[in-house]
Amino acid sequence: MGSASAVLRAAGAALAAAAVLLTATGSADTGTAWFSVRPTTPSADAPGPVALVPLAVGDRIELTHTHSVHRRPVYEVFSVSADAGLAMEEMRFDAHGANLPSGPETIGGVTTTFVRDGSGYVVDHHGRPIGTVRMVVGTADVDHRLAAGGREIRLLDLVGPGTVVELYVQAHRVAPSGE
Repeated sequence: MGSASAVLRAAGAALAAAAVLLTATGSADTGTAWFSVRPTTPSADAPGPVALVPLAVGDRIELTHTHSVHRRPVYEVFSVSADAGLAMEEMRFDAHGANLPSGPETIGGVTTTFVRDGSGYVVDHHGRPIGTVRMVVGTADVDHRLAAGGREIRLLDLVGPGTVVELYVQAHRVAPSGE
């Protein structure tokens, strides 16, 4: 009975990921890449990706959350890169806090641009290739949310707090009409 239950949970997780995809986009495949969220330790409840969104190279994904220490909003913007998976574009915040940049940094050979504007701080990462983003999903007061493909995805609706997830992109070839 245990294996049948695990199969049903796995099927349910796959259907939930497909529902997120269809809800977010209205179709099964409209892009040249899949943006995915997957737990790093698959379980019977979440054996694979918990969200799939078709995107095109160059599309942006925004991760928003409330900083766990200074309780202010933080926005991180990534883009779909054909070569690197995800690329870091920018970070925005309105107040300094723990583990937030306080000036330009050189990371992986790319030096960020750090600007203070009327609404706070903008850190331009200039499309720095990062591949995947590994993160711990916060509690409801942190409330990690992703905006991708025209929809918002609340991570706590997909996995529990404390779950380590990877945000990643898998590019694929779209066949020309008639192939």
